[in-house]
Amino acid sequence: MDGADNFKIKVRLADIEQPFSLTVKRDTEEERIFREATKMINTYYNEYKNRIKGLDSTSYYGMVALLIARLYIDASDNNNRVEAQLDLLEKEIATYLNSIK
Repeated sequence: MDGADNFKIKVRLADIEQPFSLTVKRDTEEERIFREATKMINTYYNEYKNRIKGLDSTSYYGMVALLIARLYIDASDNNNRVEAQLDLLEKEIATYLNSIK
């Protein structure tokens, strides 16, 4: 891939001194996605830190990772259910169309 297609962005995560440099593809949604993901991570990190006092940052980040994994799995399960329903609908439509020929 040509280096001109990429550029670096810096993202900051809560309680981590050094920002992360990420290389993203120019003119894609990648930058927006990484920035939104960073904002989401920081929001949940700060919520856990405010609700549960006295843990180290690794524990808070572990909790955030579990939450985001659960959100991903829930979304994936929902997507699978929708795809199954669409497949069923497609079969019903095909059956109907074949019956009226």
